[in-house]
Amino acid sequence: MRARWVIAATAHLQDRASRLIAILGVSVTAGLCALGLYLICDLRDGAWHQAEQNAQNLLSLIEQSVARNVEMYDLSLRAVAEGVRNPRIAALDPEMRRLVLFDRAATAPGLGKMFVTDETGRILIGSDPSASTEANLSANPDFQALRNDPDLGLAVSGPRVSRVSGTQIMALSRRITKPDGSFGGVVSGAIHLPYFRALFERLHIGQGSAINLFQADGTLIVRHPHLAHMVGRNIAQGATFQRFRQARRGVIVERSAVDRAQRLYAFAHLADLPLLVDVAVSAESIRATWWPRAQMVIALTLGLSAATLSLTLLLQRENVRRAAAEASSRAATAELATLALTDSLTGLPNRRRYDEFLAKEMRRSLRTRTPISLLLIDADRFKLYNDQFGHQHGDAVLRAVAACLTQLVDPLDALACRIGGEEFAVVLPGAGTAEARSVAERIRREMVLRQIPHADEVGGAVTLSVGGATRVPDADDSPERLFREADAALYEAKRSGRNRVRFAEPDALPETRQRSA
Repeated sequence: MRARWVIAATAHLQDRASRLIAILGVSVTAGLCALGLYLICDLRDGAWHQAEQNAQNLLSLIEQSVARNVEMYDLSLRAVAEGVRNPRIAALDPEMRRLVLFDRAATAPGLGKMFVTDETGRILIGSDPSASTEANLSANPDFQALRNDPDLGLAVSGPRVSRVSGTQIMALSRRITKPDGSFGGVVSGAIHLPYFRALFERLHIGQGSAINLFQADGTLIVRHPHLAHMVGRNIAQGATFQRFRQARRGVIVERSAVDRAQRLYAFAHLADLPLLVDVAVSAESIRATWWPRAQMVIALTLGLSAATLSLTLLLQRENVRRAAAEASSRAATAELATLALTDSLTGLPNRRRYDEFLAKEMRRSLRTRTPISLLLIDADRFKLYNDQFGHQHGDAVLRAVAACLTQLVDPLDALACRIGGEEFAVVLPGAGTAEARSVAERIRREMVLRQIPHADEVGGAVTLSVGGATRVPDADDSPERLFREADAALYEAKRSGRNRVRFAEPDALPETRQRSA
């Protein structure tokens, strides 16, 4: 019993170890994958955050540069608008008036020529003395807007090609107001767009990224890298520009209306100017900063996960191999234990098993004060049978006796065994004399019914003699005493003519002794 418990406990521990190995392997692999995923997400988020910071820094630089140039030129326009209304300047001769009105800022690189018109759109004077003054600008949209809106301030338009220089320009205009508040004309100038393109080209923005300068109405003025077919296009209805209009400055991620590529946009509306600038960083360029390192993390994670799973499988395989070896050893041990307790000829339990079982059941009967019966069974004239029919037939008789016992004795309630030679025993725990006698008679009759041939002088068939004893054990009783009583009863059955059942006298029972007393 203890051996079976140890075997079962060992098997349970091995199963538990196998489960723990599997759980540990899967847990470590899952942990490695989770860590790898966290590192990849951290690399991605860090790259996007860095790209956002860089874009905002670049945007601030561009914003300041563009605003400074436009505001500087706007100051010159304001000065001209004020000077034109000054009677003293108006009284000067044309050349002197030109020198006074148009300072050197109007001739700086990247800046176009300035000119002044009257309220009808006729050019009165320009910063370039060689430029024609015969043109009329009354049909110009900027002229009309400034004439119709006294509060418009700086009007910006473009891009368009200058008729003087042939380059693309962005026109800037301001209203001239007479002393009585009426419209007195406009002062206009231009900034050459190649100036802004050259400024933007000096900035490194990465593959697939762009810098854009828009009018407030959504018209693209300058783009770097330059796309000629896009300059002058209005994208006010695009989703990206609609989001630009929702805040003065910010950062968004959106698909470009130009090439449908996903970009990170840092944008800002220039202070008091009708202009908007954005830095558009390509999502692919951002990906290029973190994906190579992410691939290394993926490779390392996969490698470690594969190593962990391989080690887990090896441990599992070793555990299975070890379990199989131990199971084989346990099976061999169990088989040896069975063989050690089993009679090889009949398949019944042997004398060793009989001794263990009888001693255990005697102790139980002593504790519970219940009877226990023992039957000793012997094949009659067996030596004569062997001499006449041979040992092989003798072995067949022994197997036939074993078959009778197996048929009539319930192994759950009793034990039938061969204890030596042609002698068998049946231990009946809990059975009194009457029940034990009934079992003994059924065994004897079953053997007679089988009609195994024997010598004529002994009846012509193999028979059995049975001796039995029943006791309710006390502290002085032992298995040997019960055996001696059953053996004496068997001797009496033999002496009485064989093929008999005899039981020891019941005066050995404690109840009888108590009554005699």
